[in-house]
Amino acid sequence: MTQAMKDMPAWGISLVINLSILAIFHFVVYHRPAELDKTSITSIVDDSAHEEELRFSETAMDQVGTDGDASSLTQSLSAATVVGKEDTPLDEQVEEILNPQIRPLTDSMVIEQQGDISASVDVKGSSEKIERGVEGAMDRIAFEIRSSLRDRKTLVIWLFDASSSLNERRSAIANRFDNVYRQVGEMGSTDALYSVVAAYGSTPQLLTPEPLQDIKELSTTVREKIQEDKSGVENVFGTAKLLLDKYRNWHKHKGPWNKLVFIVTDERGDDAPQYLEEVISLAKRSQTRFFTIGNAAIFGQQKGYVKWTYDDGFVDYLQVDQGPESAFPDGVQLPFIGSQSDWRIKQMSASYGPYALTRLCAETGGMFLITQESRGPKFDAAVMREYSPDYRPVRVQADEVKRNAAKASLVTVAQMTYDDDLPVPDLTFRAYNDNILRTDIGEAQKPVAEIDYKLRRFYEALSAGKEDRDKIRESRWQAAFDLAMGRILAMRVRYFGYNQMLANMKVSPKSFEKEDSNMWRLVPDDDILSGPEMRKAAATAQEYLKRVIDDHPGTPWALLAERELSSKLGWSWHEFSQPIPGSDGVTRASDEEVARLLLAEEERRQMERKKASKPRDKPKL
Repeated sequence: MTQAMKDMPAWGISLVINLSILAIFHFVVYHRPAELDKTSITSIVDDSAHEEELRFSETAMDQVGTDGDASSLTQSLSAATVVGKEDTPLDEQVEEILNPQIRPLTDSMVIEQQGDISASVDVKGSSEKIERGVEGAMDRIAFEIRSSLRDRKTLVIWLFDASSSLNERRSAIANRFDNVYRQVGEMGSTDALYSVVAAYGSTPQLLTPEPLQDIKELSTTVREKIQEDKSGVENVFGTAKLLLDKYRNWHKHKGPWNKLVFIVTDERGDDAPQYLEEVISLAKRSQTRFFTIGNAAIFGQQKGYVKWTYDDGFVDYLQVDQGPESAFPDGVQLPFIGSQSDWRIKQMSASYGPYALTRLCAETGGMFLITQESRGPKFDAAVMREYSPDYRPVRVQADEVKRNAAKASLVTVAQMTYDDDLPVPDLTFRAYNDNILRTDIGEAQKPVAEIDYKLRRFYEALSAGKEDRDKIRESRWQAAFDLAMGRILAMRVRYFGYNQMLANMKVSPKSFEKEDSNMWRLVPDDDILSGPEMRKAAATAQEYLKRVIDDHPGTPWALLAERELSSKLGWSWHEFSQPIPGSDGVTRASDEEVARLLLAEEERRQMERKKASKPRDKPKL
């Protein structure tokens, strides 16, 4: 140690040592490999995000959730079906990234119908059947409004269908306004709650130019100011767009607002193709949630029925547009032959709302509240959860349908059956004498050639997709395809045999075994007398229908398959007797007497038709 170091005070020695250590550390840091430039990392991430946004601009809006978080999945993707197996491995990997297979859309809150409306709620689905009808729906709405007010100031928009069929429901809701807003007020101040009333038909009606806080004025507006629309046109989506545009920046200077839209209707709406996706986009940007208080869609049907009472008290059921529940037609429209009336079958529901309104509610975080079911059979919601409709955009579903020939052919044939109704054939024939029998048979045969032509077209079009049937992964599409194939084949067998039975009877009329018989009836039978080709087709039809029953029990498809199989595919003649019209119970008469009685009966019916009152003018609903 040098003399200088010895003479240095302690603090100086400490300073020298620390500086030496720092110098060593300085050189170590200076010479280690340099890190990547953080600026370049940021640039790479930004570029990737920008490329992805451009690449998927068609569906980018569907990737954005109700909370505006681009990393979350919307309701439509939650219900997305998985792409068919026919894709290449690379396509499957890409599709799995874009549309991951997750639980079908069945998650949303359902209010407890009794007790505290702020209690925890169960998770059910995007369409939910509401107990106690409108009353139960209004309890749910009270819950939604209160939940929204807890978060921030809230604007509620009531959008009413202005058609005559909604008179009763509009009145019931107006009667419940006081109770709803009272429930909301019991849990806190309603100073931050404003309400708007609008209506729609062929044109929109804004009934409160300025949002209201006065509950009494709200009720009066609904009862007295909505002008009934008799056009039969339901432009709900166009009206929703106008409302979103009008109130997009309402009171924005006072901070953020929640917006809730409650649509009240019994139909599906007519302008979804023009405005649905735009309304969804606007609703997401303005944080607006949509709810619908409506009727269940009719399963596989476009038309439903609503009860209508005329001024004189006469009650009728009038057709309205209530379905279908899916974006594309997937149910063939064929009559049931040889069995009892099928009106209940045609009016059954799977407890889902119509596609467009349900998609709007699901995408915006709301729900379709079913306050009125159809009059047909009902199904277990737990079973039907696996068969939930696909609520993704039509364009996305259309691409998948095109990639699978079975799906594409099913949609084509289903649409064909919507456009071409098949008549139910006559099964009873008068046989007062051979001439009358041949006349009745000749009339019954006239439409058969056209029907057989249509059935051949249906079968050939659907058969074009048979090879892709096993590539379908979704239960809903599997059931629909098998049912369609089974029913079309069964119908072909029945009509072919029907025509052959008539032709044979016309050429060589059968003799009655009973003395008083004067009528023939065709009844379903196990024996198929129309040749080996039709027997083979019958076996194939039964195979498809039984597969539907076995693979999809407890569903509407299984019910329809059971109904089809309940009627045998062959035919046989059964004789019976009935009085000749105008003969006071006589079942046998000479040819001259029969001709005179029938002529007199026809004249009597014409007189009755002339005396009949003018047919009722049915309103457009």
